[in-house]
Amino acid sequence: MSTDPLLVTGASGFLGRHVLQALQAARQPQRPETPAGGESRPSAIALVRDAEAWRGMEWTRELGEVEVLVGSVTEPEAWIESPRLERLGGIIHLAALVRHSRRRSAEVYRTNIEGTLALVRLAATRRCRIVFVSTSGTVGCFREPEAFADEDAPYREDLIARWPYYHSKLVAERRARSLADELGLDLVIVRPPVLLGPGDHRFRTTGHLLRYLRGRLPFLIRGGIHFADVRDVASALVRAGERPDVRPVYNLPGTACGIAEFFRLVEELSGIPATRRVLPFRMAWWLATLLRPLGVLPDPVVIEIASHYWDTRSRYAGTDLDYTHRDVRETLADTIAWLRANHPALAEGGMQ
Repeated sequence: MSTDPLLVTGASGFLGRHVLQALQAARQPQRPETPAGGESRPSAIALVRDAEAWRGMEWTRELGEVEVLVGSVTEPEAWIESPRLERLGGIIHLAALVRHSRRRSAEVYRTNIEGTLALVRLAATRRCRIVFVSTSGTVGCFREPEAFADEDAPYREDLIARWPYYHSKLVAERRARSLADELGLDLVIVRPPVLLGPGDHRFRTTGHLLRYLRGRLPFLIRGGIHFADVRDVASALVRAGERPDVRPVYNLPGTACGIAEFFRLVEELSGIPATRRVLPFRMAWWLATLLRPLGVLPDPVVIEIASHYWDTRSRYAGTDLDYTHRDVRETLADTIAWLRANHPALAEGGMQ
């Protein structure tokens, strides 16, 4: 295992938080003692947009040797020549703009494609591996609930081309692979599904659970969800960055189930009754479209996404990355407990 630091982009996010924690846990037993008068190298360099905001988050104070580098993946010229990056053990590229809307989609494409290509070029310059975290949605989207995709499955561009986030990730995968081959670069693409678990300090990935717990989920639609525990995914990403022999692409599967089944399980674990109102897709889509200016329902793109089914499997992640996903009830129970303890409205016992 290299003692050179890993550059982690998107370090201030939900997954970034857990990757930094997993990296430190993996490296701590192997870290040599710093010689007298010597300089201790950090385990990670965290690329963040705002250093003050980073320092203001309570969880960052619990991290050990993490160095902060201020910058944006869409403006690499401002930081990419930093002497701190002269020796890198690798790059874990998490930074992405997750926005499920066709409005202002150009920003989504720019961040998720051009930002990724900038990091691929940096990895080539520093002669290190880059782990690019994409999404299972590039291959694992279907109209029927029984289907699934493994690492050799084709892209589902026919279904996701009108959804900017998923399509931008597909294009980023394709272009990053082409550039890596051209530059002779070690690129590993990892595709996790939706992430749940404790520690979503921005309350974004767990937004649908928040709405449920606050009594703001008025209806369901027929469709599916595919999710994994953020802690399991983070550990696998660290191993993908540090194992000597890895494959070009890994799916990190989790639990795939119907939306109604998912919320029945949330009902069981939270004690809050789930709505039994299931709307036809077309009615739900029109309601979301008509009420979009009020912000009371998700964007119509979210309705379109939720009406599909999602599932990936892996032939390699278990053996290569020691990847397993924990029991679904543990993930959901821990997520619910963390939200109730940390979200202002829930922590106060409110339902507003």
